[in-house]
Amino acid sequence: MSLEAEQDRPRTKGRESANAHRTLRQSTYTVLEEGQIESLASRVVEGFLIVLIVANVAAIALETVPFIYQRYHSFFRTFEFFSIAAYTLEYSLRVWSSIEDPRVAVRGPIRGRLAFALRPLMVVDFLAFVPSYFALILPFDLRVLRIFRLLRLVKLARYSQALPALLAVLYAERSALFASFILTLCVMCVSAELMHLTEGGVQPKSFGTMPDAMYWAITTLTTVGYGDETPITPLGKLIAGTTMVFGLLLFALPIGILANGFVSDLHRRQFAITWSMMKRQPLFLGMDVQAVSEILSTLSAKLIREHTQITVAGQSANTFYMVVSGRANLERAGESYDIEPGDVFGEEALEAGKFYERTVTARSEMRLLVLSGDDLRRLTRKYALLSKRLLNEAAW
Repeated sequence: MSLEAEQDRPRTKGRESANAHRTLRQSTYTVLEEGQIESLASRVVEGFLIVLIVANVAAIALETVPFIYQRYHSFFRTFEFFSIAAYTLEYSLRVWSSIEDPRVAVRGPIRGRLAFALRPLMVVDFLAFVPSYFALILPFDLRVLRIFRLLRLVKLARYSQALPALLAVLYAERSALFASFILTLCVMCVSAELMHLTEGGVQPKSFGTMPDAMYWAITTLTTVGYGDETPITPLGKLIAGTTMVFGLLLFALPIGILANGFVSDLHRRQFAITWSMMKRQPLFLGMDVQAVSEILSTLSAKLIREHTQITVAGQSANTFYMVVSGRANLERAGESYDIEPGDVFGEEALEAGKFYERTVTARSEMRLLVLSGDDLRRLTRKYALLSKRLLNEAAW
């Protein structure tokens, strides 16, 4: 063997090792991070973590029952050790693999990971297990740390698609919600002052001060009505009845604001599929009305966030995609190019059991029309024109 070949061998091994390391890191990122493609591994890991979170909350509650805790003390302690180890491993893997996100990688391996660790959900993940180490190490009982263990319940937000939408609605409607709060506060103060003037001389212990009257006003406005403070004069009863009616109206306002904003946001995220969207797809040009109607009934819509990997080479091909808006980068066999509105990908789903040959990553927020592999194969068997066009796409 030549000297040059001998010198190239360590370099080749080093590159292979680096590629294997990156593949493992990329796979870890794909499995752990929400918003990536569906796979059996990601579903198993997600299901395990959700069950572990719920089991932890149940254990925290049961530990407060004396006879259960005394009988199963060793089990609770072992389960806590296991949970801490699992959460520590999950957190470490998330931070380690986060560099696969281009938004993290652009800052560098250290600063990028640090910025990733400071994200709200990552801070919750950190607080869910780190305080438990102090409880295990320190010799005295730190029952106050139980509140940090309950933070594990907040980790469920990572696996909810609707919760981020709800938080976005709260932020978007903050002005209207604040105005509703101010209005409620004004009505509460006015009701409390009127009741203080009306009932204060008759019931000094209950309505003799404004704070006492305000307590009555807030319980009445919220329709809780504990009954510990009640008016006895006719005018006081009239004020109480009016306050109750205002309470019903006022607390319906934020509910209506949130409901309307939440529904609007869901409609924005899962946009309606219309004929105007379909007719822009070159794939369906010239097809008869019956074919288009049947295809339309099987299509679903999907909104993809920027930098999300839509397909990954080597993953099972079970979905076909059509680009309505946005741009993505397609990588295959060492070459890379962009796909735009009107393009399609995922033609591998034409054959059952096939795997994606290309990795597609969203470069911007994208709207896609999605067709399952089963529906795609059924429709191509039924409509020859659709099958011909898709075969041409696959050949290209």
